[in-house]
Amino acid sequence: GSSASAHEEVGCREGLSCPVPAMMVQPLLENQDIEASRAGTYGTWAVAGVYTGVGAVLVGTYVWGMVTLNEQYPDGGPMKGGAMKLWGHLTDPENAWLLKIYFASIGLAAVGFLPALAYALYIASELPRSLVNKICGSLACFFVTGFFWMPMCVAYIASPSSALYVTLRFQLAVSGISGLCWAYFSVFAVPHEVAKTANTALRWASKAGICIFAAHCAVLDAVVWPPFFHQ
Repeated sequence: GSSASAHEEVGCREGLSCPVPAMMVQPLLENQDIEASRAGTYGTWAVAGVYTGVGAVLVGTYVWGMVTLNEQYPDGGPMKGGAMKLWGHLTDPENAWLLKIYFASIGLAAVGFLPALAYALYIASELPRSLVNKICGSLACFFVTGFFWMPMCVAYIASPSSALYVTLRFQLAVSGISGLCWAYFSVFAVPHEVAKTANTALRWASKAGICIFAAHCAVLDAVVWPPFFHQ
C-alpha cells in the first residue's frame, strides 16, 4: 500500500512515466469528445446555406406566383383579383377579422425569422454537428416542401381538383411538421452552455420568433387556411 505509493512517487520525481488518476483522465476525454463533436465552420456554413440560400429560393417561388396571378387575373374585383385569389374566402367580408389576424401573424413570423437567423449563425460553430444537421435538415425540409405550394396554388386556381387539393394539404402538413421539428431542435435541444453565449435579448427574441414562425406554419397555414382556399 504505502510502500507502493512511495515507489510511484519517487518514480514520478525521477521523470519516469507514472499513472494518471482516472478522475483526471475522464474530464480530459470528455472535453476531447465535445471538441471533436463541435460543428465549427461547417455549422456556420450549413446555417447560412439553408437559412438564406434555400430560403431565398422559397421566397422566389412566392414572388413568381404573385406576379403570375396578377398577370392572369387582373380584374377580379376588390380583394379578389390577382394574388388576392390565394386567400380564397378569407377575403369575404365576414372573414375580415381572421384575415387581419393572418396578416399580423405573417408579419410577426417574417420579422421573427431575422433574430432566429442571427442566433443560429452566432451559435452554429459551437453546436454539436449532429444538432446542426437536425436544425438545418428540418428547416431545409420545410423550405423544399414549401417550393411546391405556390405552383400548386396557381394550378388549383386555374383548374380546381380534389386530387390537387389533397396533395396541397399533404404538402402543408409535411411543411408544418418540419417547422415544428425545427422549432424543437432550435429552442429546446441547444445545450444551455452554448445558448448562454449569445446575448440574452437575441436569445429570447430568437426563441419567440422561432415559435411564432413554426406555430403560424403548423396552425394557420396547414389547418386554418386550406378550407377557405378550397373551391
